[in-house]
Amino acid sequence: AVTPTMAEDVAITAQQLPQEAQTFLKTNFANNKVVAAFHDNDISDNDYTVMLENGAKVEFDSKGKWESVKCRNGQMPAGVVPARIQSYLSSQYPTLGIEKIERKRYGYEVELTNDLDLKFDSNGKFVGLDD
Repeated sequence: AVTPTMAEDVAITAQQLPQEAQTFLKTNFANNKVVAAFHDNDISDNDYTVMLENGAKVEFDSKGKWESVKCRNGQMPAGVVPARIQSYLSSQYPTLGIEKIERKRYGYEVELTNDLDLKFDSNGKFVGLDD
């Protein structure tokens, strides 16, 4: 029997991230230094995780496209959230910040600072609450 080996997260430098990930970080987190970056290249996954000095955590797929962004205290950079979602949240939840946004197969899931999880389709249209 052959047992596949599972690679663990390997520490890398920010310059070793895919170009799209580097551009995303420079655009949305220009004032935050990368304190740790990891590449997970195993059989089931090939992705990257980046920790920033402000406590933010960003996960990227193998090509450098962001999959999730988690920020402390709801301090999500405006450029991360699609405009239609941002508009909906500003009108429906004007006093709440965004703790986390994730890309899903169906669209996006957003966690607000009050722990409410909202689902949006790929066009940014609100589709419901996650329980």
